[in-house]
Amino acid sequence: MDDGAQVAGHSCLVPPVDVADFSPPFRNSAERVSGRVGMVANNVHAMANSPELGATMRQFLDDVWDQGDLPKPLKALIRNKVSNINACLYCSAHQMRVMRSQGVEQKKIDNIYDFRTHPAFSDKERAILTYSEALTVDVGAISEDVIADFMAHTTAQERTEVTIVAASMGLINRLNDGLRVPLEESMLEIAPDISFQER
Repeated sequence: MDDGAQVAGHSCLVPPVDVADFSPPFRNSAERVSGRVGMVANNVHAMANSPELGATMRQFLDDVWDQGDLPKPLKALIRNKVSNINACLYCSAHQMRVMRSQGVEQKKIDNIYDFRTHPAFSDKERAILTYSEALTVDVGAISEDVIADFMAHTTAQERTEVTIVAASMGLINRLNDGLRVPLEESMLEIAPDISFQER
């Protein structure tokens, strides 16, 4: 784990596991991730403290990203929105990088807070991001208007996939912030571009 910024001035709750000490199943999962993002991320070093559950978690997250019919740029927008609402700096920085690598238009990245009104976003994207936001803020209080708009713009498969993508991102937000995983030094240049939306 590199010496990037601490989360809220606190040290990580678990020691970083060196790549050489990864268990075989965890190493396989970590290699897939590092091949995709170009590094072994700090949260991978942290998850390696529980080789079996860590590998299961990594496989789940990889499957959510790789499978299904939702376009990856849309998945990246959803993941960024959820991370931002949850005020997870670690995930927000990584999702900013993912959005750029997936070719999300810069005007969408720059105007994610104004997705409801900015012309860069389609009606379908607005419905999906509004639902993802509501799901993240209070799953038990999603308004019928939000549901109706979401259903009007999506298929049953899309609704299921959007919900899985948003919910899984909330899970990783809590893992990274809960364990106080520090942002990698190579990601620190992205951090100033991030601001958080109030719930």
